[in-house]
Amino acid sequence: MIELVLTTREQDTFEAALAWQIEEFQRQHPDVRITVQPRPIHDHYVAMVEQGGAADVDLFLCCTDWLPDAAAQGLLTPLDELFAAAPLPDWPNAWHPAMQKLVVQQGQWVGLPWHDGPEVFMVRTDLFEDAKEQAAFAEQYGRPLRVPATWSEFVEVAQFFTRPEQGQWGAVCAGLTDGHNNVYDFLIQLWSRGGTLLDDQLRPQFHDEIGVEALTFLYDLFHRHRVIAPECLGMGSVESGDFYAQGHAAMMWNWCGFAAVCELPELSRIVGRNRCTRLPAGDGPAGRSVSLNIYWALTAGRNGRHPEVVRDFLAHVSRPACDKVTSMVGANGTRLSTWRDPDVQQKYPHYAIIEDVHSQTLTLPAIPAYTAINEAISRAVHRVVHEHQPVAPSLAQAAQETTEILATP
Repeated sequence: MIELVLTTREQDTFEAALAWQIEEFQRQHPDVRITVQPRPIHDHYVAMVEQGGAADVDLFLCCTDWLPDAAAQGLLTPLDELFAAAPLPDWPNAWHPAMQKLVVQQGQWVGLPWHDGPEVFMVRTDLFEDAKEQAAFAEQYGRPLRVPATWSEFVEVAQFFTRPEQGQWGAVCAGLTDGHNNVYDFLIQLWSRGGTLLDDQLRPQFHDEIGVEALTFLYDLFHRHRVIAPECLGMGSVESGDFYAQGHAAMMWNWCGFAAVCELPELSRIVGRNRCTRLPAGDGPAGRSVSLNIYWALTAGRNGRHPEVVRDFLAHVSRPACDKVTSMVGANGTRLSTWRDPDVQQKYPHYAIIEDVHSQTLTLPAIPAYTAINEAISRAVHRVVHEHQPVAPSLAQAAQETTEILATP
């Protein structure tokens, strides 16, 4: 019996999709058994990348943020090597260009796109289209109730819908310090205001006036405006997505996969009442609507024991039918055929906008040092949002740490 180990982050939809794909593969290959090892996302990063564990597993589901570091450490087997004798017939043309770039590191193809973002803005249509809510908002604010086009409009709408006594909040935001959404939410606020993470010479810029404004905005949502439930401070992307799907808020920005959760009756109380659109823009002349493009890719560990079987499993997962299953169970497939599939779009309407959203996505720096920079920014966000420390010194400290990280050979 050939035994493989596949390690992934903990998430119900990820595990459901993998279970189907593995069961089907094992049916076709009865001499193979694949064991899945899920971990909380930060533990997954620490074990697989920071501690180098990815080298010793057969298959590693890796966030694209981590790929430059993992590749630089030599933890992964390039897929060019695995598929040299039998290339995937439709790679890369069957995937959107946004799905092709981040999985190429140091000139080598190192991961197969498996689960896609990007972040989208979600609103409760039953609240926004309610005539009584529209009349009350117009009376209070002197303008029609609409999906916010800017972050200042977002605050007004969030304040209007915040009714803690009814168990309803204006918005949901993932406040958990996990180096994931807590950092990405800051970067979205930074970029949407015209700010920059690093300049062309890789010098930190995120601590300037725009960065201070961006992190102050996040702090204010929790502690000044109080439009987000306090318990969201302990929630990551998954928990906050579930919180929204249970009907506790009017708006959320999060990964588009959580729009799928909203349409699953066993997980959601707002089936058919969620709409996805572009994120609000920053206010002022430099403001724009920006989303973040990261995704998850299946990779092969450098010391995997059965590279031919790993290759066959990756080829299996890349098939249109398997990718469609990823979406149909509530994760996000990555092939264009899945995004455009009528069955997928009927069940999960957000797929109708996913190609458009990808036209305005930004990505994180594809450098090995980024994972350490990400941790420095995560600590800064934690100091502000959880410990109420001043914004400017916290970001300045992260910028100094970033300078030191980038100066390290």
